Amino acid sequence: MKPTLTQNTIMEEDPTATAERKKNPRRYSLVHQASCETQHHIGVRRQNTIQHRKQLNDQMRGQKIFQQLNDEGIELIFAANEGCIEFSVIMSSTDTLPNFFTDIINSLKSANVQIAHIESRPGKVAGLDVLADCRATKRELIEAASFLTKLHNSLTAFSVFKKKSNEVEVWFPRHISDLDRCSKCITKYEPTTDPRHPGHGDEEYIARRKFLNDQALEFQFGDEIENVDYTETEHATWKAVYEKLGDLHESHTCSVYRDNLKVLQEEGVLTSDRIPQMRDVNKFLQKRTGFELRPCSGLLSARDFLASLAFRVFQTTTYLRHHKSPHHSPEPDLIHELLGHVPMFSDPLLAQMSQDIGLMSLGASDENIEKLATVYWFIVEFGLCKEDGKLKAIGAGLLSAYGELIHACSNTPEHRDFDPVVTAVQKYEDDDYQPLYFVADSIHDALAKLRKYASTMDRPFSVIYDPFTKSIETIKSSVDLEKAFSRLSNDLSAITRAADRMKIITSA
Repeated sequence: MKPTLTQNTIMEEDPTATAERKKNPRRYSLVHQASCETQHHIGVRRQNTIQHRKQLNDQMRGQKIFQQLNDEGIELIFAANEGCIEFSVIMSSTDTLPNFFTDIINSLKSANVQIAHIESRPGKVAGLDVLADCRATKRELIEAASFLTKLHNSLTAFSVFKKKSNEVEVWFPRHISDLDRCSKCITKYEPTTDPRHPGHGDEEYIARRKFLNDQALEFQFGDEIENVDYTETEHATWKAVYEKLGDLHESHTCSVYRDNLKVLQEEGVLTSDRIPQMRDVNKFLQKRTGFELRPCSGLLSARDFLASLAFRVFQTTTYLRHHKSPHHSPEPDLIHELLGHVPMFSDPLLAQMSQDIGLMSLGASDENIEKLATVYWFIVEFGLCKEDGKLKAIGAGLLSAYGELIHACSNTPEHRDFDPVVTAVQKYEDDDYQPLYFVADSIHDALAKLRKYASTMDRPFSVIYDPFTKSIETIKSSVDLEKAFSRLSNDLSAITRAADRMKIITSA
């Protein structure tokens, strides 16, 4: 049997654990997660290309072009069927332009490649580049490339690229029910495998955590969220964190957080004695901003996590941090979600900012997912704002962590103005408290900058959320905007009627 939990064991952290944070990663990072996913995808694609290059080389009897062709060109040719494909090609040479142009035209024409556009430019290093938009079968493309390679001795590069299209290539959820496919757990920090985890070796804690995760794993869209029978140890952990953070809420947190926390307390949703049930929290959030918590079994991929925000859904863990380390958690836990995120999701502007980040992520490239995850981390998780000339926390990671909340608002770390362009590429430090925090003038300011940043992201379509059907509309042309304009027109008509009525009442 384990010893009885006391106030002393729960209020103080093990000094050795604090020391360990100085030399080991101290918490799970959405930024690190996104970076790992990007590198994993790059590795998988690279291995696939190596295999495809070999297969094409075998099929085409070892033509030299397959050793020289760029990876994207290999994938384009490998995936092409027997019909025509449209592509762009960049060819480089150290020869003169007339000689190079003549050899290119002869090579392409001899293979029946259709040229839609062709132009030249100085090479990036030396010589010159010729760019051409073409149409051909994959055999015609291979024949033209092979012919040019043999004909033009000064050729230094032959790279083929897929022409940009408006087709959506990355799957993303279109309806809130599709989030069932975005709930796959990506575990990177478990007490069963990592000795640095505060719960490592505690079999009772590990079993309890697994039980809660298994329950969350079974959740599907349309299911009623079951109440959890939390243990007295878990309630005591909650109480310790709740009361210790309460001392800082007035002095270190933004007014939005304080105001919404007060309402949550007045309505009895958040109390110090008992952990609130997710079902009760959702009733409150739905009335305030339409956000809702959805149980998940652990750490999700950055893409899946961000996609959920597009539907105003926050994927929420149901387990708690270890009771011997109540004021530090190396990963998101229920205390972090309830004390950090819920009061902020209760605010219309913060809820909108979170949803906007989610909408930006839908169908985005791996590179942009990593940037969005970084922006989310530095503003929604660890962001600050200015109020009355002082720094105040708006990030959930600060609002639920006593030590870092004090650190972030002090003069110790560096503070920079929030700029999504800069923030998106900022390296995240995870071996101790962060040396740098980003500061927004206000939540309004952060939201405006995020929307401006979104307009610079390269995506061949836009998305709009339909709150009535809880679905995503993909906008590729003006025709796709008709439904959205119809909803906007109805809303404006209702507002206009209300305004006219107010004028009549005021003038009466």
